[in-house]
Amino acid sequence: MFLFVLQCPTPHHTPLFDRLHAAWPGRVHVYYRFDREEQTRGWGDQRPRHPYTVLTNPSGRRALLRSLSAPTLEVVCLFGYRGWAHILSALTARVRRIPLIVRCDSNVRAELARPPLRRWLKRHYLRGLLGQPEIWAVGSANAAYWRLLGFDRLQLVPFALPELPRGAEQAAALRVGWELTDRFVFGYVGRLEELKGVTDLLAAFDLVRNRLPAGSVGLVLVGTGSLTASVTAHVARRPADCRFLGPVAHDRLGAVYAAADVVVVPSRWEPWGLVVNEALGLGTPVVASDEVAAADDLVAAGNGRRFPAGDVGGLAEAMLAEYRLGARRLPRLVAADTAGTMARRLRHLVSEEAPADAPV
Repeated sequence: MFLFVLQCPTPHHTPLFDRLHAAWPGRVHVYYRFDREEQTRGWGDQRPRHPYTVLTNPSGRRALLRSLSAPTLEVVCLFGYRGWAHILSALTARVRRIPLIVRCDSNVRAELARPPLRRWLKRHYLRGLLGQPEIWAVGSANAAYWRLLGFDRLQLVPFALPELPRGAEQAAALRVGWELTDRFVFGYVGRLEELKGVTDLLAAFDLVRNRLPAGSVGLVLVGTGSLTASVTAHVARRPADCRFLGPVAHDRLGAVYAAADVVVVPSRWEPWGLVVNEALGLGTPVVASDEVAAADDLVAAGNGRRFPAGDVGGLAEAMLAEYRLGARRLPRLVAADTAGTMARRLRHLVSEEAPADAPV
């Protein structure tokens, strides 16, 4: 049995486990700490086709204990390492000498910002908990994070999207509905929080708007969070140029990405940033701060640009530079075959075939 433990079903993970289950019927089982009804991220209804158990009730917890003690257990794979289920699964794998895999999206920037003593304590705690597992690094900043903490069995298993948000074919109609048809439209998709740089984006858009002829640009924001009221008020004061859509379900987000001319990811801190994958996957250029780890690997000359996080003037200049290039659609970013890479690594760990992937 290949046992996985993670937070909840998402559009980014569910297809991966569905594919692994199709390759190994009856051999893959996923334990979710929460079910989809307990999440409020607007992902829409997730219907996993793989076997799974939710750990929010006693029967689910008993099922995990049975799986961890089963003689058929072959590999334990943890998405993250916090919480009782992750800790118990890691310790069981170590005691039973079963291959352990760990995957998370933490990046080296946040870790370097911590006090050295805290980093030293974390390093020794994780080494004690995890031993030397195989790390499935999601990208370069994540690989650097694990190396900083003393882990060196790294394999690159990219954070890629097996399925993009749907609805892109509705983009033209959406722009008509926004009444922004003839404008260059900047889009934002994400939580409305200070750490996401939303206030920086609003201030930068005002700078951009004031430097261009009236009616040249528009801003569309999607999301919800603690800044919802202030964003609503800000947009209301600029009715000709700004639109606030509130939360949009994941299965309709494709239209928003495809309708925008540039997607802005202004985060002051961002472990990964799936918005970058989604925008580029639908052919939309990206302006991202230098704190967005996904942009380290995915944004380059020709498909977007970077700016220093928290620098409103720098963000405005990046937005103006994209405006001057004019509206354009990019070739869609082809997602890496993450499920295929996972399958190869699992086969190797249970000695079914030679490894096909080089270490990071």
